[in-house]
Amino acid sequence: MIVCELCGSNNVAKKGMRHNASGPKQKFFCHACKKWYVQDDGFKRMRIKPEHIVRALHEYGDGASLKKVREHLKQHDKVKVTRWAIRKWIVKYSHLLKKTSRDLVLQRLRGVSISMKNTLESKTTGNID
Repeated sequence: MIVCELCGSNNVAKKGMRHNASGPKQKFFCHACKKWYVQDDGFKRMRIKPEHIVRALHEYGDGASLKKVREHLKQHDKVKVTRWAIRKWIVKYSHLLKKTSRDLVLQRLRGVSISMKNTLESKTTGNID
């Protein structure tokens, strides 16, 4: 049973498909609130296909720089995006990564290397390795 995302009514009907760069998506019409909507798949309002976004997250998580990720997408997938767009994807979808990888990825985005973090921790706690 389909429930309207806008008003919660059960009086919803499938009414055609929406086609754009990210692919076709089912459109719904709610007879109670008289509004059209498309179900959110987690990539709402993204102009790039989810496969490309996931690939960028994976590449960056494996240690590639933003520039290398951009070049990889451009060369292999024929997708032109900026490094800033890739960075925004990483921040937005980092919750999809495993906890350890997410922490490392977010540290890299902040510019804090692991060795630098360990040095700072040892100075503040007084431990010397």
